[in-house]
Amino acid sequence: MCGFIFTNKPVDDVQRVNRYIQLRGPDHTSEIHRGSYTFIHNLLSITGAFTPQPTMSDDQAVFCLFNGEIYNFQEFGEFENDALCLIPLYQAHGPAFTRHLDGEFAIVLVDFSANCLVVSTDVFATKPLWMAIEGRRVGLASYASALLELGFAHPEKLPANTTWVFALEELSLQERFTVFDFDPRHQEKTGCDDWTAAFQKAIRKRAVRNVREKIFIGLSSGYDSGSIACELSVQQVPFKAYTLMGRENPKVLAERHARIRPHAEMELLPDDPAVRNATHGFLMAHVESFYYRIYSGSSNYNEFNLDLRDDHGATSLGMVAVAARRDGRKIYLSGQGADEIFADYGFNGHKIYPHSNFGGRFPEDLAAIFPWPSFYDSSMLSYLAKEEYVAGAYGLEARYPFLDPAVVQEFLWLSSDLKNKWYKSVLHHYLVSHDFPMGVNQKFGF
Repeated sequence: MCGFIFTNKPVDDVQRVNRYIQLRGPDHTSEIHRGSYTFIHNLLSITGAFTPQPTMSDDQAVFCLFNGEIYNFQEFGEFENDALCLIPLYQAHGPAFTRHLDGEFAIVLVDFSANCLVVSTDVFATKPLWMAIEGRRVGLASYASALLELGFAHPEKLPANTTWVFALEELSLQERFTVFDFDPRHQEKTGCDDWTAAFQKAIRKRAVRNVREKIFIGLSSGYDSGSIACELSVQQVPFKAYTLMGRENPKVLAERHARIRPHAEMELLPDDPAVRNATHGFLMAHVESFYYRIYSGSSNYNEFNLDLRDDHGATSLGMVAVAARRDGRKIYLSGQGADEIFADYGFNGHKIYPHSNFGGRFPEDLAAIFPWPSFYDSSMLSYLAKEEYVAGAYGLEARYPFLDPAVVQEFLWLSSDLKNKWYKSVLHHYLVSHDFPMGVNQKFGF
């Protein structure tokens, strides 16, 4: 969970411009200048060797800022850190190097020798990236506040699954392409085995390989966190589960705690109003304002007037984050994306939440609705911001196994009958096949 700023505007007060972003990377802050360009990076060191950024090519012609994790970096050579693979990969493949990456990332790469600026989000834009271009002035940053402080009038949050290539000096767009191409046209698989294998691999790459820091989850009695907890236990990964007591199924929780006990620590957090108020106050002081962009594609419903900081779920996550940071745990496995991808916040045509688009009834012709609003946008964009902004304020890294492209693609390939067989069909099948406690058709969590 790093954060960065790149601009060719003068940066007169780094502390002010970097105020919110610095919290994302508490281990080290670097400020590098190259001509009129400023690179600022805040490091949260999670994987491999301690590596301040920007990274640079040997001839110092190419600079790279990176936030996130590249899970397949060792496929590209012997690198001490995932950030170190990016420039060599660019030198081998050009701007299309982003299509070779398996990870959660935001990247800004500058090739001064080729007058080239490469900007990329990952498949779901899990790591926030904002941009502003005004004439010959450019700003890119993890949060909009930095660009506003620099004097840019209208920073825009960059959308998911996109790489942009600009001419550096002219700031003219040269090329734009997707990072990953989903296939929504084939729905032929009639079993969940391939999805389960993809999910197991998604957990392994986020919780087993190249993991130096301790892992935690927020455990409810719902499907999403239950599946993550179960698979962590299957793979015998040490972790801690924090449960915020509220609207949960106590019987399911007790049974889950008994099941994961050999591999996990557990803590029940009371939903104390004083603690909740204090946590909300922290978020108001340390998280910049971000208004949700949640809407339904099948009604006039929207939540455009809700500030992330006032979301009950954001405060709940903050309460878990306080406990995790107290315990020295830095890697948070989030269940974000399961509602958006596997259920559309509904089941069998019934909207569990009003921002559902089609009530969770997947059509035979999936391509006709793909991508539905919350696949990339709406609640996906908004709740990813919640996870990133809140975890970032506490210097924690969020990872998203349900948004692994292979996990999502395997779900898309399932027949519509299998998608619609149960609420969150793949998670239902996974939990039942592992005999893991669950409340059937119950939606829980914060």
